[in-house]
Amino acid sequence: MKLILYIISLLSIIIFLTDCEEDVIAPVAKSPYPIVFCVLDKDDTAHYVRLTKTFSGPVDVNVMAQNPDSLYYKNARVFAEMPGKTVELEPTHEIKRDSGLFFSGYSLLFKTTYRLCGSVRILIYLPDAGTEIIGSTTIMGARIFVAPDTTKNKFLSFYEPEPVRIIWNGTAGVCQTTIRFKYLEITDSGMDTCRLDWIRKSADFAIMPVDLLDYLNHWIHDKPEVRYRKVLGFDILVTTGNGQLANYLAFKDWSIDIIEKPYSNLINAYGLIASRVSGALTDYLPNQRFIDTLVNISVTEHLRFVRW
Repeated sequence: MKLILYIISLLSIIIFLTDCEEDVIAPVAKSPYPIVFCVLDKDDTAHYVRLTKTFSGPVDVNVMAQNPDSLYYKNARVFAEMPGKTVELEPTHEIKRDSGLFFSGYSLLFKTTYRLCGSVRILIYLPDAGTEIIGSTTIMGARIFVAPDTTKNKFLSFYEPEPVRIIWNGTAGVCQTTIRFKYLEITDSGMDTCRLDWIRKSADFAIMPVDLLDYLNHWIHDKPEVRYRKVLGFDILVTTGNGQLANYLAFKDWSIDIIEKPYSNLINAYGLIASRVSGALTDYLPNQRFIDTLVNISVTEHLRFVRW
């Protein structure tokens, strides 16, 4: 029963349910239980904690979903503690919830613009519920790239003896590398800067040129109004999370037959406090052989890329 309640409430935290047309039929608890979601990034200019609760009481779930008192705690106070410093997060309604099953008048968060770093403990006091919530994480540092070599010229050398390698220190199971291909589209009416993202769920892989060309062929459309296209280059964008986020993604399976209760790393609450970090290598150019192949090979010649 707790698991079903967790599913309903956590979906209200993470996913904006904009397409729910049918009524929800679900049991409710005798008393609410806190739900917290907080993922911290050292590069964020603002940090947020979302606090909500499971449904409780005799009222129909669909009615409770439209009542903010069924979703949020009154008089809650949220603090971020670091060695030698404590910061109170202020309540904010600045991020609106899309319309749907849940009340969309506002989406209550707690926010600070103070730069959090190092070991952080989140403390949440719920005076009306007579309890407090505790969770801790360590803010992740910058990403380190092994390949491509950032000390060398910013080229990706395709069709060389070895494939182009991307290697960085992402956390296994919770990392993403985005290869962003940037190009110009020139038509009779003007010029547009375009991009295409190729996402890989890995921090160590090889880019085979034939696979990249197949991907470009599949996702760049052959539009008759395009006179020609010109390659601008590549960005390599990475993001990863710490072990807490990896555990959450690995064990958050919501099937009742597999686990008896949802994953949580908080005391006195369901949910997650974790850390993630992003990084980027920008404006890498392909070597001339790749451009020549892109222009000439039958797989991509219809896309009208030109040499430069």
